[in-house]
Amino acid sequence: MSKKLEEIRQKIDAIDDQVHDLLMERASLVAGVAAEKRKNDMPVVQPAREARMIRRLLSRHQGPLPEAAVVGIWRELVGAVSLLQTGLNVAVTDDGGDSPYWDMARVYFGSVLPMKKTSSALAAVGSVREGDASFAVLPWPDDRDENPWWVYMLNQDEPMRVVCALPYGCYEGETIGTHDKALVVSKIDFKESGDDYSFIALELAPDISRGRIVDVLTSLGLEPVSLHSKSDAGQDVPSLHLVEVAAFVDGDDTRLKDIQERFEGGCHRCFSLGGYPALPIFKNFKRKDKHNELPVAPKKQDKKKKRA
Repeated sequence: MSKKLEEIRQKIDAIDDQVHDLLMERASLVAGVAAEKRKNDMPVVQPAREARMIRRLLSRHQGPLPEAAVVGIWRELVGAVSLLQTGLNVAVTDDGGDSPYWDMARVYFGSVLPMKKTSSALAAVGSVREGDASFAVLPWPDDRDENPWWVYMLNQDEPMRVVCALPYGCYEGETIGTHDKALVVSKIDFKESGDDYSFIALELAPDISRGRIVDVLTSLGLEPVSLHSKSDAGQDVPSLHLVEVAAFVDGDDTRLKDIQERFEGGCHRCFSLGGYPALPIFKNFKRKDKHNELPVAPKKQDKKKKRA
């Protein structure tokens, strides 16, 4: 072994010790924060704060370590310490076949947080409702679903909300299909991260069109990026709608009342069903070997236009 290589390895070993010391110190500090939160009846897990932390780290990151690896490392840290804090657990939808939800959940929640598979999205929602799980990982809403899980969240004594979206980040220019995305639901509050998407649930008269829904929300500065509907046969049966907008809208947002008024008596209910922080977009990592380079991605689309 060359003297130069040995010197480099010794430096790496020393850095590993420093990193390990800092990890142990960080875990101790986080445990102290968790204890204070429990004393003050505050939620231990805060996706909005975690999103701000990730954005801060990515904004200062440089060098050959891929941004996706940075996010993975910090997500692992958050998951590991959360387990030590409160014994959180996760219910993951397993719809059979080549389901991506388990892998997405494991990347986000980390390798040590207990997870269990449920036979359906409704079962995962039920696990959170009954207190058997802290979080549910659910398929992205799809109008082809005859029994959409989000409908069963509209009438809850203890509200459940969407708090995060998965996968937690994508590469610039990457297109992710509906089947390859998921939402995380919990009883914790949906808080503002500074760059968010929200879901607004509407119970409307059956004669109100989807086009009118888009027009009403747009007139209030809430541009819809997706719209999902559940309608039953019968002229007297209200239609249910779930609208995703590129803005932060929580239960106290005054625009919810404005939406209801714009439908002129045709809106029976209008409320926030939570949402998620905008996800990190990673720069493409290019290998130096020209035979193994990843393709250069097209220019990033505007946030409000990247989902139809």
